[in-house]
Amino acid sequence: MADLRLLNRFDLVLAESFRRTVRDCGGEIWEANGVVSWASSLEQASPVHANGVMRLNRLMSAGEVMGITAGFFRARGHGYTVLVRSDDHALRSAIARGGRATEVEQVAMVLTEPSTEPASREDVERRRVNDPSGMLEFCATVTAAMGSDQDAQRFVNLGLRRMQALAGPTRAAFLAYDDGTAAACALGSLIDRVAFIGWIGAKPDHRRRGLATAVTLDAIRAGLDRGAGMAAALSPVGAVPFLASMGFEEVGRYLECVIPPSPT
Repeated sequence: MADLRLLNRFDLVLAESFRRTVRDCGGEIWEANGVVSWASSLEQASPVHANGVMRLNRLMSAGEVMGITAGFFRARGHGYTVLVRSDDHALRSAIARGGRATEVEQVAMVLTEPSTEPASREDVERRRVNDPSGMLEFCATVTAAMGSDQDAQRFVNLGLRRMQALAGPTRAAFLAYDDGTAAACALGSLIDRVAFIGWIGAKPDHRRRGLATAVTLDAIRAGLDRGAGMAAALSPVGAVPFLASMGFEEVGRYLECVIPPSPT
């Protein structure tokens, strides 16, 4: 059963992570009555980081959410992703009535009692990103981990290829190396005393060696050092066992409805 208290907190942290990312790359944010929409300079509908919308409460009806959101993105010529909680039945029904389908499921994972002791493997070479060279290695590692997803690669170049996205008072990015080659990455963001972990990945030839685990634990540790009391991550279903092995637990799920740009 979902923990609604934790899931509601996760909602707020997740929305703020999208706000920060889009704000930092010069995008737009619109919000009213618990609905937040964000639009980058990219027209693509996915990933959700580029153009998306969340409903954080029920002050606005599901029909109004879909109508206003469609107008916001239509005016910009953008596609977008509706990120809807699995327990938001009204919004899911509104999506279905519009002839759309929720295509991808994501899992809200939290670590409520993170260890205060260093846990990363000492036999893994790890570095915190603190210069442009590390930034470029981080982006290249994320891109390689994602494979052939061109939309995701374009967003990485827009949203992560800048030092302020990876380093600063509330952000810490880490790389793990294998024989001197950057092989795995993770980014931690401190949001409302939560270490929000994202962009976790390993290059295909370097998986199952504990490299992604090492940098994920480093990102959590960095958040704890800055005052975080828990950690959280939005995970693909297939990555849930990876996070569960570190003590993360599922508190809810989200569904993505990808709506392409309107024909011009």
